Amino acid sequence: MSARRGLAAALLLALSAGTAQAAEPRVPAPANAQIGTWSTALYVPRPAPPSARALPPEAACIDAILTAEREAGVADNMLLAMGFTEAGRMTPDRLFTIWPWTVNTEGVSRYFATKEDAMAFVRETQARGVRSIDVGCLQVNLKWHPDAFPDLETAFEPRANARYAAKFLGELRQAHGSLDDAIARYHSAQSERGAAYRQRVVGNLRWVSGALDYLRQLAAGPRNPTPAGAPSGAIAVWGREELGRLSFLSSLYGRTNGQPLLPQMVQEPRPANR
Repeated sequence: MSARRGLAAALLLALSAGTAQAAEPRVPAPANAQIGTWSTALYVPRPAPPSARALPPEAACIDAILTAEREAGVADNMLLAMGFTEAGRMTPDRLFTIWPWTVNTEGVSRYFATKEDAMAFVRETQARGVRSIDVGCLQVNLKWHPDAFPDLETAFEPRANARYAAKFLGELRQAHGSLDDAIARYHSAQSERGAAYRQRVVGNLRWVSGALDYLRQLAAGPRNPTPAGAPSGAIAVWGREELGRLSFLSSLYGRTNGQPLLPQMVQEPRPANR
């Protein structure tokens, strides 16, 4: 009997120990033990998408201004007409366009082959103490708009230049109550000079309205691929056939609608040491 009681007691003790062990709560794994691994994977920087091809200067301002007009709600392509009034030119390939590497200072408008040449000229001019200098697609004045851009290179960047011009035009319209007054004051607060400028813009608006299809084709840039082996972001190259087609369009629009009223500009030769 005592043996049976001893066996029963031992069995009961074993069962109690097993029950206690089974009832002991499990320590859960840290909440971030595995999730942290996934989170890290989720936040690994993704490779940057390949940068869009850079547009050649013949297309850059047109593209930038069309974009700025959409973003700012500028109606009737007025900003495009202002661009032709400020920095329009006809290239040797007979493309009517707005040239991004344009500088006006001391009463003379100049256009340069490259942004680097234009920037070098501006810095040399500033070193002589000249501060009133207009730059870029819409000729933003560096003296009167000192906070428009973080640096000179950005001032010549077509999209930055066009966006600021659209913003400034909107501020002028809000301040003076009409787009006509805003356009005049974009150029000058002197009524006679502003009125003459507005008249030229209106004349260019007629040409722009008739040539809009051509300008959109120009803004799209070359359809030809960039040269083989060119780095990402390299400027696409106009093909001879494409240039011929666009030149035909520009000369056609020139005959039917009159040429745009382009500013008188001096072509600056590229320095030999650059």
